[in-house]
Amino acid sequence: MPKKASTQPSFKAKKMKFMDRSLSKGLGQAVAKRTILRTDSKGKLEKWSDVAERVAKGNTMLLDNLSKTQLKKLGKTHQKEEYEILRKHIANASLLMSGRHLQHGDKTQPERNMEVFTNCSTASSSFLLFYLLLNGSGVGRAYDDDMMVVNWDNMPIVRCVLDENHPDFIWGEDESIRDAKHKYGKVYWYEVPDTREGWAQAVEKIETMAHEKKYKDDLLIFDFSKVRPKGSKIKGMQNRPASGPRPLMQAIQKVATVKNAGMSAWKQAMYVDHYLSECVLVGGARRAARIATKTWTDPEVLDFIDIKRGGFLWSANNSVAVDEKFWKQSNRHAKKVLDAVLKASYYDKTGEPGFVNQHKLVQNDKGFNGYTDGKYANSKKYKPAPKTQKMLASIAKRANAKYYTQIPNPCGEITLNMLGGYCVIADVVPYHAPNADAAEESFRAATRALIRVNTMDSLYTREVKRTNRIGVGMTGIHEYAWNAFGFGFRDLINEEKSKEFWLTLSRFKRAVADEAASYSKKLGVTVPHTNTTIKPAGTTSKLFALSEGAHLPAMREYMRWVQFSIDDPLVKKYQKMGYPTKELKSYKGTVVIGFPTQPEICRLGMNGKLVTASEATPEEQYQWLMLLEKYWIRGVDEDGKPLEPDTGNQVSYTLKYDPDRVDFKEFKKMLKIYQPQIRTASVMPRIDTTAYEYQPEEQMNANDFMKVIREINDEEGVLEDIDLEMLKCESGACPI
Repeated sequence: MPKKASTQPSFKAKKMKFMDRSLSKGLGQAVAKRTILRTDSKGKLEKWSDVAERVAKGNTMLLDNLSKTQLKKLGKTHQKEEYEILRKHIANASLLMSGRHLQHGDKTQPERNMEVFTNCSTASSSFLLFYLLLNGSGVGRAYDDDMMVVNWDNMPIVRCVLDENHPDFIWGEDESIRDAKHKYGKVYWYEVPDTREGWAQAVEKIETMAHEKKYKDDLLIFDFSKVRPKGSKIKGMQNRPASGPRPLMQAIQKVATVKNAGMSAWKQAMYVDHYLSECVLVGGARRAARIATKTWTDPEVLDFIDIKRGGFLWSANNSVAVDEKFWKQSNRHAKKVLDAVLKASYYDKTGEPGFVNQHKLVQNDKGFNGYTDGKYANSKKYKPAPKTQKMLASIAKRANAKYYTQIPNPCGEITLNMLGGYCVIADVVPYHAPNADAAEESFRAATRALIRVNTMDSLYTREVKRTNRIGVGMTGIHEYAWNAFGFGFRDLINEEKSKEFWLTLSRFKRAVADEAASYSKKLGVTVPHTNTTIKPAGTTSKLFALSEGAHLPAMREYMRWVQFSIDDPLVKKYQKMGYPTKELKSYKGTVVIGFPTQPEICRLGMNGKLVTASEATPEEQYQWLMLLEKYWIRGVDEDGKPLEPDTGNQVSYTLKYDPDRVDFKEFKKMLKIYQPQIRTASVMPRIDTTAYEYQPEEQMNANDFMKVIREINDEEGVLEDIDLEMLKCESGACPI
């Protein structure tokens, strides 16, 4: 680790060592219980060390799928060594695989499809988007005019039926199989299988038939009788309850309303995808994370800019894809689009639509043949029909003619082929590493682990083999900067003053790039086209009370208010232990319990050096982003020159401004100066929530915080709870 400069203020660093780290008491335990920890047959809850063991085992067991030639290159002891190093770093929380890995990772991983372990993806058709959402992946889609090959006015007439003996059948609402067979004559009948693949195939049928343009007056019946009832256990989701057939039945009925509604093809697709996303959201296992992009040159881009106004199509975050020509503002259309975006973002108080600087996204076309045979989406678990492949081939031909073929995932940290692609992600926590050498070891271990995940079978195997894209990120960055170097946020944006910190980050970047190249060579796979990123890390960071990804801490000390039913027996337990309690007037029968929460960064003795998100100016935050892109995303060599080639993804960052202090004129000036200089960023207004009776988080001063702490006597060690609202992307779902 570089020696600290003599100009640095004196501070006491927190000494780190390798250990089986415990989850952060309170918030960390609550988040883990909700999202990651499993219970055994006796109801015993996992410890974090148990998670580390099963995740490391599952990941390293992927080596069993390699050929004998590949294994020989790696050596006999490689699997054991990889397990031990991965388990060590996960248990120490110096490596946090993303929540997908922490939830699903175990010895069954080699048999599962990669979609379950991917954070993000793209799709170029509605059925693929739906399938990926069902697998828990965040999905991006380009709604450019030239990417639309389906006119949903040509879809068949659709009906959904259910056996009257099915537990979810509702008399007076559902149409029974018996009635349908009695009523309808010649029809296309499809029994929907009780699988993710079966649900996606139902949508595939509608979309392909619409594309063929010859079934417009035909009747297509979907029979949902084989779909398991609501509340049944889903084995592949750790026995979480199934949604039953009704959400998809209702979604398909909504999709049918798009027919003959008088909309352009891109707008039809947005409504279809929204209805399908609602269905996933109702499922309860995961919210549907999406981004919708449209290029600024499309004639109807102004309609796209305004399409969400009033609360419509809320399931996706919308962004306009722009380039250098746009930012030059040299023609009337460009000026009109910029003005419309800025006005919608500022006056609607949503931050939407955002901007995607498509020209800055790393686009590596090596080995890309356009996929014009339509076979770019095909796996052991899901094989589109031959007629569907013709539709996909048509989309691929259009994509192949485009200058820019990359769009980001929903939170903006990864660049992906708009036809279809994935990224698997992990976070390294250098703050938890004993020293820089140990941190580098973790970065290299994360790189190898993610490359192994890319060997799994997936829908986009062809694109995965071509790009081998990974995203090694960081979280707890501000804690690390202070503990290792004595730098606060304002020191960090002074590039010369904090040079040793930035050069250390580039050391880690070079380590990731080096490991990606050397390990890929050993496995005989493509060197990853992109390798570093910073994701939001909202859930994983909470496990250890860290600042999230690149973000500054939102607050110092705060009260976390969690809703409970008034008759919940836990309410009396918490009251007895001295936790603050309030009965809500606007939510009848609801009580909120207050859990005092303090981030790790507040315990490091930073005093006046600590800066929260609301205290940093937008200009300071833009400077922070530019430095992260320079030293971590792009990286520099030991002489300070940019690394070649560029193998960086992006930084997911939500930059918030105070609309009471920044008027529209200042907002416009700020965006025009800084937004063209970075790859991505979400710029959103800070909303004052103090007028609402219920706030999930309420800021406190240190004195009040300590007073509440002293009044609590939690001798029973009752685990705290958390609202699912807190687990959503804190930016408001990160519109780019």
